[in-house]
Amino acid sequence: MQEIWIPLFFITLFLFLYTIRSSINKLRTIAGLTWFPLISFLTAILLFPAYGFRPEVIPLLIHAAILSIISISKNEKDSSVYRSIKKTSIIRTLPPMIILAAAAGIAFYYTPQKDTSLAEQNVYSLKATDLSGTGEREYFIRIYADKNKNLLPSRPLLVLLPPALGSIAAADEVSMELHNRGFTVLTYSRRGFDSPAVYFTGEGKKERYGIRAVEWFRRIHAFVSGTNSASANNKGRALEDARTEDLFFILSWIRRNPLLEGRTPLFNIASRNAVFLAGYDAGGGALILAGNSLLPESLAGIKILGLIAIDSYLWSVYRRETPDVSVLPPDADWLTSVQHGLNRWFLNIRPRHITGFGQIPRLTKPVLFLVSEKERSSGSRRQAMLSSFEIARGPTLMISADGAGPFAYSDLPVKYPILAALLRGQEKPAWNNLNAPSRTAGIITGFAASVLNSAGEDSSILENTPLPAGIQITPNSAWPPIRQLPND
Repeated sequence: MQEIWIPLFFITLFLFLYTIRSSINKLRTIAGLTWFPLISFLTAILLFPAYGFRPEVIPLLIHAAILSIISISKNEKDSSVYRSIKKTSIIRTLPPMIILAAAAGIAFYYTPQKDTSLAEQNVYSLKATDLSGTGEREYFIRIYADKNKNLLPSRPLLVLLPPALGSIAAADEVSMELHNRGFTVLTYSRRGFDSPAVYFTGEGKKERYGIRAVEWFRRIHAFVSGTNSASANNKGRALEDARTEDLFFILSWIRRNPLLEGRTPLFNIASRNAVFLAGYDAGGGALILAGNSLLPESLAGIKILGLIAIDSYLWSVYRRETPDVSVLPPDADWLTSVQHGLNRWFLNIRPRHITGFGQIPRLTKPVLFLVSEKERSSGSRRQAMLSSFEIARGPTLMISADGAGPFAYSDLPVKYPILAALLRGQEKPAWNNLNAPSRTAGIITGFAASVLNSAGEDSSILENTPLPAGIQITPNSAWPPIRQLPND
């Protein structure tokens, strides 16, 4: 994606020329330079529809906006000031030059080194519609499988519920890495809920849908404050409820053994007896909440062997403060009634907080909790998830990577390196940004291989490689000690 460097270079050059103009005699007489900040600002804005959300460009965009305002205000005040501009010392231009260098340096340094578009080769793209609820829900399903090879039906099927922030764009490379390690991977995006929701129609064309900006802010609020604030927790619960609906629809769709683009049935390239379910954030919470209901008798035709919860919160088990329900005495006069109503209104209008946990699921299936470095200790924002790990009845692992931030196990470190730098943990990272998808896939593969071995199934089809140094593995008492994941 380094082709973005070309417009970034011209944006930086134009701002540089404007900044040093008052110090260079030949530049002071060029009136057209006064419009360079505005041109740079408009060009920076156009980078977002062209390349998607690019947080590393924001400092340069803000700097260009400030210089544009200064330039336009001077032009309105006195249009002749540019023709008779006074020469200033080069030293006075140093502060804005340092700011420009910092903003441009961030934009160039944190540009993704790889193409950030979704994979199209070796991916089946299908549509499915759920009519069972109150309204129609349209799903764009992606199945990662080599179309040009006769894949073995013994390949484990991994169903991946995508992140609530970023959807399939934040899990595309992880999905491809899992496929390369021996899985048939099924993921999806739901129109109207996921952003982006993408469907490839063929011949290089695609349908792409998003959500409103206000919905993004509500979700970010849930991620930041969902375990402290009742209003943010309500949004987190809604996200987990939506992913639970997705989970049961996708499983019912899989059970029908659908044809993939009219070519081959799903279970010709994936095993119905070795199904793993993985989910990010709200999706992982949905898996934990529904874990014990995913029994063979309720899912005839497929056998779920293990669950993988990635950076999950379990918002739905948190208890919130209850509103004031004081009762007005029946013999109260009108003044007392008004006073009671006002007091109750003021009490109920204040922000409400989280007071504790409700019932936490005690899982019996093998579960992998994949958490960031900051969230692996008690007292973290994921305390409910940690409690679920501690009380699980089945074999359970908690794995975290040193230096891992909240998005370390997705594509975001590759596609948004600046977010990985801002949100990283305290320890030295166990891997660099470019390796994040492959390392995440390696952890999941190691867990799945161990579960397959314990279940007496063949795991040789999976490429199970040793984990790198800096990976912290915590098993519970039910985890078979002889089935530990390989670690070098």
